[in-house]
Amino acid sequence: MAQNQRSGRELFTGRWGPSFALVGVAVGLGNVWRFPYMMGLFGGGAFLLIYLFVVAIVGVPALMAELALGRATRRGPLSAYAMAGIGAGKTVGVLLFIGVGMAMSYYLVVVGWILAYLVIAIANVGGVTNNFSSATFGWLQANWSLQVLCAAIVALGSAEVVGRGVKRGIEKASIVFVPLFGLLMILLAIRSVTLPGAWDGIVYLLTPNWGDVTRQALLAATGQAFFSLGLGGTFFVIYGSYLQDSESLPRRAVSTAAGDVFASLLAAFAVIPAVFATGLSPTSGPALLFEVLPEVCLQIPGGMVFAIFFFAGLGCVAFLSGVAAVEVLVGSLTESMSVSRRKAAWGVCMVLVVIGLPATRS
Repeated sequence: MAQNQRSGRELFTGRWGPSFALVGVAVGLGNVWRFPYMMGLFGGGAFLLIYLFVVAIVGVPALMAELALGRATRRGPLSAYAMAGIGAGKTVGVLLFIGVGMAMSYYLVVVGWILAYLVIAIANVGGVTNNFSSATFGWLQANWSLQVLCAAIVALGSAEVVGRGVKRGIEKASIVFVPLFGLLMILLAIRSVTLPGAWDGIVYLLTPNWGDVTRQALLAATGQAFFSLGLGGTFFVIYGSYLQDSESLPRRAVSTAAGDVFASLLAAFAVIPAVFATGLSPTSGPALLFEVLPEVCLQIPGGMVFAIFFFAGLGCVAFLSGVAAVEVLVGSLTESMSVSRRKAAWGVCMVLVVIGLPATRS
């Protein structure tokens, strides 16, 4: 187990472990859920070009700064800002810690929805149920116990991964889930673009419609870049604290951003052409994932296999993003308190499930 001699901190090791771990932080719901419908709302190719510009000019430097702060202090966000001598750093760290906890309590519920859709799709293929349509989301939201169960399963998985540590937990999970996500999305994108009528969706994605570039579109593209990359002074600070001193931060930042952009494009080509092929609307907003996509799957040949692959791939990266959030909380607690990583992980995840209960009633 690699440790930093100066701090005794466990570090990422190997060639691919840090790469997949950082990409696993960046890629998540922002790429697979939000990016396709943002392109649908704000002009397709025009939104894509603005997004790429913001990622290159703003996203990469911001990502590098967060990694640098974490590695320099060898601390998570709860104490990193104070150690770096930033004004009101302790207050900033506490606020970020609380913010991650509150966001993760809701995020657990959302990842639980993805797990539920995956199970329902598998059950449909097996002939156990026929409950997979645009009405499934309403049924799921009305089923409180199922939402809690799925959120609890996600929390248990997160606790187990984080409790195992950086090398045996986070790094190993990332090495499995990130390539699996990429493979599934590539297969889905190939299937999507080869559907009859999908060409209109491809043209829509690649043709810049500058008439749709409004102030709102510019703000949306900037927000998407930050949301998609996972910027915010938390995730990459804690993961940066686990990077070797010999790592090139500019190279890590660029490769992470490139992986994030690639994931967003794969998701867009997996979703938008299929939506066009079935005559549905690409401007459906947040409903695109949980209401429109099931209808797409019902209308295309082999659609339920498409659904299984999609929600399995989405679940992989959504889970890793959740693991990163739990790691922010657990890593910060173990730095500040005399508590083992495993106990902190299980305690944090149980508290998050309880805090997230109101979201299952929405």
